[in-house]
Amino acid sequence: MMAEFFTPLVGGVSLLTDPFLWLLVVVGTLYGVACGAMPGIGTTLAYGLVLPFTFAMAPIHGVAFLMAISVGVQYGNSIPAILMGIPGNPAAILTVLDGFTLHKRGESGLALGVAFVAALGGQFVSIIMFIMLVVPLMNLAYYFSYPEIFSLYVIGMVALISLAGGNIVKGLMSAAFGIGIGMVGLDPMNLMTRFDFGFRQVRSGLDEVAVVIGLLAISELIRQTRQVFNWEDITGELKASTRFPAFKRWKPAVPAMIGGTAVGTIVGAIPGAGATVAAMVSYQQAQMISKKPEEFGRGSIEGIGANEAAQNASNSGELIPTLGLGLPVSGSMVLLLSALTVQGFVPGPLMVARAPELLFATVAGLLASTLILVFVGWRMATLMLKAVLLNRQVIIVLALAMTVLGTYALNNRILDVAVAFVFGVIGYFMMRYGYSVAAAALAVFLGREFERNLRIGLQFHDQSWIEFFSRPITLAIMSVAIFLLGYGIVQQVRMRRRMRENEAAAADGNPQTSPALGE
Repeated sequence: MMAEFFTPLVGGVSLLTDPFLWLLVVVGTLYGVACGAMPGIGTTLAYGLVLPFTFAMAPIHGVAFLMAISVGVQYGNSIPAILMGIPGNPAAILTVLDGFTLHKRGESGLALGVAFVAALGGQFVSIIMFIMLVVPLMNLAYYFSYPEIFSLYVIGMVALISLAGGNIVKGLMSAAFGIGIGMVGLDPMNLMTRFDFGFRQVRSGLDEVAVVIGLLAISELIRQTRQVFNWEDITGELKASTRFPAFKRWKPAVPAMIGGTAVGTIVGAIPGAGATVAAMVSYQQAQMISKKPEEFGRGSIEGIGANEAAQNASNSGELIPTLGLGLPVSGSMVLLLSALTVQGFVPGPLMVARAPELLFATVAGLLASTLILVFVGWRMATLMLKAVLLNRQVIIVLALAMTVLGTYALNNRILDVAVAFVFGVIGYFMMRYGYSVAAAALAVFLGREFERNLRIGLQFHDQSWIEFFSRPITLAIMSVAIFLLGYGIVQQVRMRRRMRENEAAAADGNPQTSPALGE
């Protein structure tokens, strides 16, 4: 066991004596952060733009360069999520809820600081866990089939309860709306078109990222254009917040970061899960053990810490089945696998024995890029924070331009931009009438895989629900999901009861206060 740990660690560190590798890592990290900060430009597209260049590199350099990009992207997507309310990728949706709320309160530095620490901590610890667990988790991945993946998505659906706010019914209606949108297009079983309503352009489905950008980003931009709000009121607080927050301010988020790192690494290693599911599971468990669960979704640093640690840790976790089993678990891992194949490598269970240099380069790229983030990550975040202090109209136009550019770059289609604007209007009215756009956005991503894993899993078990749910791992995860569902409902009932008691006590203590003055 110790040899399995120290061999790749020492091998990876030994590669860091190469100056050219460091140059590539610096370039890859900065490029990754820039891509992550642009809505819709995730790891997959960031890889796709530079993949041809890696074919001309030495294999070790190419792998380290790609690892640096992925580390940069995972950190970079938290910056627009906090400062503009625009998630760089689906996993950053939960960061929007708490981070953007803190930003609007003038606590941008606290939100960015927690995200920065969580990203670095998640990356560093997950690299160590990756080295230690790559062989054991390669074997564990064999036990996860469609029922187990479905049960993980059930936990993701349960997490939507926590985003429903004070009205569970409206939250679940938002989730149902998102699932319905995810079902537009091809049936996962027979590949027949459904719910296209005669529009040829949507026969293959709506692009999920375009829909989510519309629901979360454009709806927020529309809302801000209609708000009577002046950033100058909190300019002093924003300028002060460019300083890194003191430890005592982000100390309460440390347990959530630790939990998020563990969840992100393990869930990220499960084929079919990835960063989004890891972030939601981590967010849910952090809320469950938090002393202030009512703050989640309303500016909780624990929520930011759990989410950012999980999605950054999942970056290392996804490499375990990709390199260890030759099984890519995301679009970016597919591109990574293709790059390795071109280089002559064959990832799989024998990879550690036959191509140890591949594992060493992976460790070197992850370690070096995380070290680079220590020195440049906070600086890049504060530079964007200063940009937010510009004229508000300029910021809205700039954010809109970034959103349109990122949406169009997804597939180079004007249709995606139109979809984003349509759902931006829908999202605006959802917010106006108290429906959760975050729940709808997450359900869009979860719905399609939720249905696919359920239906294919049932087909493999002769349509037997008993066989489907009686698998040990599935049963265990579903039991946890049911417990979390009950716990979430009880917490919301208690929260609403406490709010009514506080309102009643306030009314008794100040009977002359009129409803008009209280508003």
